[in-house]
Amino acid sequence: MSKKDYLKSKKHIAEHSSLDRRGFLKTLGIAGAGAISFGNSSLSVLNSNFLTNALTGSTIDRSLVLIRLKGGNDGLNTIVPLNHFDTYVNKRPNIHIPKSNLIKLSDDFAIPNHMRNLESMWKEGEMKVVNGVGYENSSGSHFKSSDIWASATNNNEISTGWLGRYYDEKYLDYLTNPTEKPLAIQIGSRGNLIFNGEKTSYAFAVSSPERLKKVAENGTLFDTKNLPDCTHGDQIEFLRRISNATYSYASVIHEAYNQSEDFNKYDAENDLDTQLSLVSRLIKGDLGSKIYMVSLGGFDTHGSQPEKHQKLLTTLSDSIKVFYEDLKYYGLDKKVLSLTFSEFGRRVAENGSEGTDHGTAAPVMLFGPALKGNGFIGEHPNLSDLNNIGNLKHTLDFRSIYTTILTDWLCADKNFIDKAMLGDEYSLLGLGINCNEEVIDYDDLITYHAAVYGSSNVDLNLRINQDHHIKIYIYDILGRNHGLIYDNLLRKGTHTFPLSINSQRKLPTGQYIYSINVVGGKNLNKSFVVK
Repeated sequence: MSKKDYLKSKKHIAEHSSLDRRGFLKTLGIAGAGAISFGNSSLSVLNSNFLTNALTGSTIDRSLVLIRLKGGNDGLNTIVPLNHFDTYVNKRPNIHIPKSNLIKLSDDFAIPNHMRNLESMWKEGEMKVVNGVGYENSSGSHFKSSDIWASATNNNEISTGWLGRYYDEKYLDYLTNPTEKPLAIQIGSRGNLIFNGEKTSYAFAVSSPERLKKVAENGTLFDTKNLPDCTHGDQIEFLRRISNATYSYASVIHEAYNQSEDFNKYDAENDLDTQLSLVSRLIKGDLGSKIYMVSLGGFDTHGSQPEKHQKLLTTLSDSIKVFYEDLKYYGLDKKVLSLTFSEFGRRVAENGSEGTDHGTAAPVMLFGPALKGNGFIGEHPNLSDLNNIGNLKHTLDFRSIYTTILTDWLCADKNFIDKAMLGDEYSLLGLGINCNEEVIDYDDLITYHAAVYGSSNVDLNLRINQDHHIKIYIYDILGRNHGLIYDNLLRKGTHTFPLSINSQRKLPTGQYIYSINVVGGKNLNKSFVVK
């Protein structure tokens, strides 16, 4: 019998009956917390996650990446309101972003230059912003507000997370019948309620990316060889071996990690890059986890905000950009949706330390080609209509985002969504995602298109592999628009469109270009001649 098999055997369990799973956790002083700590290193073991289980049994291979901005991100210096710009400048004379340092996303909103890596994602239809996100009677406490976002309620008596409650209902036998693979991976943010159920937490969580990388590289949680040569060495070895045997997810993480490869554009000095590079490797290695949670701290910018915030937003935008470049290179970008969240925004007016104090509403940013276009969701709060302490009044409840993602991205059962949301209903948002359609592979959407010449006319023939909205334009060689010949949902199959005739009039003799605009994707262009 191998050591691994022995550790799982009835004989071994009987020998250490006082150190069963719960007794073992009690011995470590963490029963019910799902965490193991040795020295200054800690690891939480939360095998399943509500969000990810929503996908179990689904034919749709999708992942969600939650990016937590710890400390309370300043939304006004992230998504700058051009439509309230004068008020914005007056409230922030020393810390506002001048127009010369802004990248315009629309007539109403812009991002600062140090977020320039997101500009291409916006232009390619891979970014959306939800305005004015918050909740009633917002708490200015980091801990309280974080708990509210995680639990989806301001009821102090509820200590479960919205994701944890989902899984409590969906996997009643989880503790006795866990999944073969981890359904969620969490890096950092230990202690967050989001994955907590009544009796356990539903994610495999590590305190740092270094810890996860060690697990991925070695296939074990703890080293059982390099032990101290002292009286307690054998005891430490036993604890580490029982941990490694009990939490066998380390081996499958190791396997997935080794089945993938690094994308060499990540910055090793960028902590968020490190986290997302690990997430990407596990996705590419087909780990099977559907939910990933990473974090970036430092957003509590009470003083010296311009320098601090610029560095943080540069880190965020750079990391998101390279993450999706990585996924795209391996053909997986359309299957991964990411979003940012923070416990609250910042106050509208700057303080006396060139910073901002705790606020309320803030934007939530979403990323990924699955969004099928850019845009702004919801109404931006009025900078001149503030509450009694100078904070924005939220215009959209954050739980609407949760409900929309569960419904339209993770395809969750409505009854379980109701449990997760404590029986309350929240409006669905038009994010562009749809549970009833597969994630679109834009590279394989239109497999054929060409101009076909008849005796007196020219037609466009094209073949589309999936129902999708397309637009077809005609331009001359000088770039002048000669009309829109189609703008609607196009059904799967082969189609023919007249090119030489527009609005019942034949185009003049000459050379032209047809442009097929795949909404959310790229333009497909070819020239043709009208004789």
